[in-house]
Amino acid sequence: MHSNKLFQALCLLQTPDFKRLLKYLKSPYFNQSKTLSRLCEILLDAVDRGHQGFDRARVWYQVFPGEPYDDVSFRKYCSDLLKLVEDFMAQETIMNDSVRRNINLLEFVVQRKIEPLYNSVLRQAKIGVEQYRYHSLGYFKSAYEIERLYYSMMDFDVKLNVRANIEEIAYNLDHFYWIEKLKLYSSALSQKRTGNLEYALRFNAEILSYLNTISIEEVPELAIYYYSFLTLYEEEKEEHYFSLRRLLDNYGLKMPKSEAIELYDSALHYCTGKLNKENQVFLREFFDLFEDGLEKGIFIINDELATWRFNNAIAVALRLGKLDWAEQFIEKYKKHLPAETQENTYTFNLARVYRYQRKFDQVLNLLRNLEYEDIGYNLISKTMMVNAYYELDELDALESFMESFRVFLNRNKNIPQQRRKSYLNLLKYVRRLTRISSNDKMAVQKFKEEIIKEKANHVNHEWLLEKIAELE
Repeated sequence: MHSNKLFQALCLLQTPDFKRLLKYLKSPYFNQSKTLSRLCEILLDAVDRGHQGFDRARVWYQVFPGEPYDDVSFRKYCSDLLKLVEDFMAQETIMNDSVRRNINLLEFVVQRKIEPLYNSVLRQAKIGVEQYRYHSLGYFKSAYEIERLYYSMMDFDVKLNVRANIEEIAYNLDHFYWIEKLKLYSSALSQKRTGNLEYALRFNAEILSYLNTISIEEVPELAIYYYSFLTLYEEEKEEHYFSLRRLLDNYGLKMPKSEAIELYDSALHYCTGKLNKENQVFLREFFDLFEDGLEKGIFIINDELATWRFNNAIAVALRLGKLDWAEQFIEKYKKHLPAETQENTYTFNLARVYRYQRKFDQVLNLLRNLEYEDIGYNLISKTMMVNAYYELDELDALESFMESFRVFLNRNKNIPQQRRKSYLNLLKYVRRLTRISSNDKMAVQKFKEEIIKEKANHVNHEWLLEKIAELE
């Protein structure tokens, strides 16, 4: 079976695109080759049947019955068809963006000097861009292009004593540039911290110095990116986060989803950073911000909620003691999980909730016969089973399970050494828990001090301390 760039691209189209693509290819304005239309039909049929590739000679005989296979010609046809498929993709983008289409029309009218259409086409373009409920990055870019075309339309370069729209051009260009720069600065800072990558970006200091002198919130679309950047640039100043949060509350539902999710993630990452520094105030902030974005539909993209978002939401809810919320969330949003991981993610998180609800029998019922491909899921689920066996006082089963867990840790080469050590230490401490006597107060106290001292070298620290407290 053969698979080339053309076939791979067709595989990534959605089923509704197929009919439109074939209709596009049958239009003589775009394509005059019936051969390419037929080739596309055959390849789309293979995609629709779930094939991972195709037999080149077989496809050739379907297109050219009775003719001997010619590999050079076949590759040329595939190359020509790929170019048409790419043109179709560009056309689809234009057709789905009325603002872009209006600007393209205005550009054509201005360049060809079709004066009878000047006023109506300009008005249509301006009405289209003003329909933005929120002046996003795209708004300022489109408004700049329209004003620039209006400048050309009116021949302001050659007119004397006539006020041009230079300020309007500059206003939209400035705001587009500032927002785009702030986004790039934020990405550069983030990548520097997570990947130690350096980027040489110019005018950082000059732009930030200027933005600091203006009434930034008079243009909330600019202010929201400014505060988002400052949460990275001056992360110790929590007021930047709260300014960002206030603007997200007011404008989160109005902005394009692509921008909203980017800005919400920026704020959530700030909360996570604070939590990593033991600032527990931001646990509630994280939860409230996530719940706000969830209610506004910001995190549901193409009817799908990312698995890692789902997991993080449950983790934070459980730490806040919102057990009912967590259980309801799991049931309500299960249908939005990616199909390939839906059942595993659902089961894993339901077990987490049952653990906090102290329904240890149900934890074991869910996890006993499961093995996750994801190493993180596997380690956490096995840890929950250790907890459950201990809480149910099933010590023989616990000892047997911990031995199999120990073997798993030592044999699995995908587990980093430090992580393996942390889980092996957990098993060591749980064994000591099962053998230590509550009457030996000195031993219990010594054990507690060791657990506290070795916090960085084991997992399940809070649970271990909780169990030791029951022995004191």
